[in-house]
Amino acid sequence: MSILKRYASLAVAALALLSVSLAGPASAGTTQSRAVFGEQARAAGLSRGDADALQAKVDRYLARHDGRQVAANEIVLADGATLTVTVPGEKSVRDLSTTTGTRAAAQWECDYGYFCMFRQQLGLGDRLAFYHCQDYALQGWTGDGSYYNHQTPGTRALFKAQNRNVIFTTPGATYSEPSYNWTPVWFVRPC
Repeated sequence: MSILKRYASLAVAALALLSVSLAGPASAGTTQSRAVFGEQARAAGLSRGDADALQAKVDRYLARHDGRQVAANEIVLADGATLTVTVPGEKSVRDLSTTTGTRAAAQWECDYGYFCMFRQQLGLGDRLAFYHCQDYALQGWTGDGSYYNHQTPGTRALFKAQNRNVIFTTPGATYSEPSYNWTPVWFVRPC
């Protein structure tokens, strides 16, 4: 790398660090987004109390994971995975990011082309959805849950241990597993 590129990279990094420190922990954009997400939740039929409980649940995930909230119940994690949390009082995830978000929650909700894993058995609970062919690190996914491989026909996902050794290969898509123990799984590669 040339000396000029090295200095340019350092200058960009310093500027980014300075802008983050000046923005502080809660910028005006964050406050505005929270208001929008609250309106979105209420438009989907949630009471103010349920909308607040949903935001608190999203905030707990954000405190443990690197990502950004993109809808009232959805976080895009730094690695590109999408985490969708259940609405208080509901067992299945539903999309609150569009005007069709008022539709009923559905068991095994997973878009075509994705590999989805669920916190609870039978396709219930909070959902992680993976699309790109890469390793995704799991944080705090333990105990019995489930998964739905809704990728292109025949695609298999790999579950890996802490040392990244493959410990399980799923049957080819389309396939769902109603009960799977996530405790030994540290990484998922959906392809």
